[in-house]
Amino acid sequence: MIARLGYFLRETSINIRRNITLTLAAILTVAIAAMLVGGVLLASQAVDNATERWEDGVEFIVFLDPEITGVQSDSIGQELANHPDIERFSYFGKADAYDEFVAFFPDFAETVEPESLPPSYRIVPRDASADVIASLAAQFSVRPGVFEVVSAQDSIRQLRDLGTTMNRVLLLLVAFLSLAAVLLIYNSIRVAMFARRREIEVQKLVGATNSFIRLPFVIEGLINGLVGGVLGVLLLVSTRSWMSGVQANLEDVAIFGDLEIRPGQFQGTAMLVILIALALGAIGSGFAAGRFLDV
Repeated sequence: MIARLGYFLRETSINIRRNITLTLAAILTVAIAAMLVGGVLLASQAVDNATERWEDGVEFIVFLDPEITGVQSDSIGQELANHPDIERFSYFGKADAYDEFVAFFPDFAETVEPESLPPSYRIVPRDASADVIASLAAQFSVRPGVFEVVSAQDSIRQLRDLGTTMNRVLLLLVAFLSLAAVLLIYNSIRVAMFARRREIEVQKLVGATNSFIRLPFVIEGLINGLVGGVLGVLLLVSTRSWMSGVQANLEDVAIFGDLEIRPGQFQGTAMLVILIALALGAIGSGFAAGRFLDV
């Protein structure tokens, strides 16, 4: 088994050395496609993170003072329940606020006590127009025990629309680059098989199976995909500091300051990007090895 594995790896290395230019072109194309795929996934997750608290139609949030009395909190809740412009609302206690903080900022979870975080009411108005929301926010911002009122207004919808548009453009570019990567891998395998056509004929004459002959070429495609995927992840990592600087300049614009990628999300995206790159390598090499075996 070890000897056979050594044979496959040795044959693969020969193929790569003979077609180094095509191999490098394929790897770089896979890397760029993988980086863009990762960028699309991370951008989508960042938008989801930034808008998480505004799901289910929530248009503004009344943050209460952490030291608010039960009477003041109940009074605000009663007013919300009886207000004609409010469709529904939900209470978000200190424990809920702490869970949300941990989800947003896992690295700082140990620095915050649950009791120090403000409870809140998440409110869905009957009319989501900017004027109505601004009026409601102004009304509740002056109530006793209210710490702050934050409204989504149009910024959330604009951010979602921007994210959707950017993702569509990037996905179209990813599709073209992925096709280019598959074709480059396909051609590199085709050239490698043509260069070794005499050896393949000899292998067939001595009884080698098609799968035995194909495997080194498929491994070559997988290596192209793996190296390209890892390089794509490294490119993503290298752009994180630059993106952090861009975000810092936009912290005062709408809700761009809430855009954040959580550590677990980045790691999961990196693994997915590598798997996608491996799939590109497998597709290109698999088609080529199957079509051009009879040379």
